[in-house]
Amino acid sequence: MNLFKSRQYTSDEVDRIIRRALRLKRDEVISHDDLVETARELGVDSRTLETAIDQEQKTFDYLKTRELQMSRRKAKFHRHLWSFIIVIGALILINIFTPGPWWFQWPILGWGIGLAFHFRAAYFPTGEELESEEQ
Repeated sequence: MNLFKSRQYTSDEVDRIIRRALRLKRDEVISHDDLVETARELGVDSRTLETAIDQEQKTFDYLKTRELQMSRRKAKFHRHLWSFIIVIGALILINIFTPGPWWFQWPILGWGIGLAFHFRAAYFPTGEELESEEQ
């Protein structure tokens, strides 16, 4: 008697099992026809499957767009950081080699505050910031 035939699986378990089976098969790709056939065998009608495919594609596109936005935000911040480092380094050298009081800390403080806000926006943006950027 086979104990596995009477067992039932949740959709999450089915998802994990199928993914694992594809990895074991060393084939992460399945054709559309094979997907339709598998869904039919699982009792999923073609209209529901096509709706799921469309939703998955939209989710994938959304996540890729967000990933690209985050990548661009971080790249802009890194350019800003390098500008800060180079200019502040030059200002420190100027202050060291010229007579008078120390003043380099004031540009560091002012620009540093702006840089801190840029860091927050690049690495921890709010949903509204990301949505407004999409517009």
